[in-house]
Amino acid sequence: MHQLSRRGLFTVAGVAALGSTGALLEASPANAAVPDSARFDLSGAGDNPVAKKSLHANWVMQSFAYDNVHQHLYFAQVNTENSDRANAGDLWITKTDTEGNELGSMALHNFGHGVSIAVEPYDGSVYLWTEWMSSSSGFGTRIGRFAFADGTVLEKTSSAVQDRTPSIGDTMINPQPAIDPSTGRLLVRYKTGEDQPRIVAFDLADARAGRLATQHRLAERALPSRGAWGAANPFQGFTAYGRYAYLLEGRAGGPSYISVIDLNGTGQSTVVDRWETTAGQSLPGREPQGMAVWMHPTGPRLAFGFHSNTGGVRQASVFVKTQFV
Repeated sequence: MHQLSRRGLFTVAGVAALGSTGALLEASPANAAVPDSARFDLSGAGDNPVAKKSLHANWVMQSFAYDNVHQHLYFAQVNTENSDRANAGDLWITKTDTEGNELGSMALHNFGHGVSIAVEPYDGSVYLWTEWMSSSSGFGTRIGRFAFADGTVLEKTSSAVQDRTPSIGDTMINPQPAIDPSTGRLLVRYKTGEDQPRIVAFDLADARAGRLATQHRLAERALPSRGAWGAANPFQGFTAYGRYAYLLEGRAGGPSYISVIDLNGTGQSTVVDRWETTAGQSLPGREPQGMAVWMHPTGPRLAFGFHSNTGGVRQASVFVKTQFV
């Protein structure tokens, strides 16, 4: 059933809102309103275009995004079996068709955990945006942009990686990118402290060129404080479509939730919906992993993924919502 969140509230343009601990969260100024758009209906009809597909190297799916020009998918995977490699932040990128059939792959050394990935077809190439410069925790400390090249290995020190980390004055902990293909915007989710998540948006043309300073941001918002809710339901990915951001949360073997954030919201109106999804409920070892917007030829789709494990074979599944409220 639909459930409006009261666990943590958005903070916008100098308006203070009550967080999960009861403390007031201070907001830095937000630049501009986000243009209005339709909102996906989380209870609406859906589909399962990628069903239990094995990806390259049998690593754990963490996130995915669409090349909406060529109708391809790119999955980011991390190795959780070998703690040394996981801590180093090694990733595989698997390119597939929209049904999850492998078309190519690429290795990234010391990049991060792969929490979120963005795909940008541009000037005859396909560029990927990922977390980059892994810390000892295995999570990236910056955002890198680079061209996908099938069969190659990319080191974190490679000159092929462009640093595209926003410089807006905030401490930027664990930055994670997403692209809204409906507006041509780059969004970056990050933290300024242990439980202080935020989101900032830039025009993709500015971001591509490295114009990511305070004066270039289109909007900046505080995301809900996660508190006890976040401890029980780990953050697993995000995306955006116009006015709304969508967050995926949940743990392996437990319930999974999609939360809808109004990027123009204030106070209690900001978290406009939270839905427990039963998609993929029968998947063995089901864990939510990744969100993206798919500009399908018949209309936009909100996509969200799950990792599963069948007898040691790791698999990826993607579900979509196709209707709007």
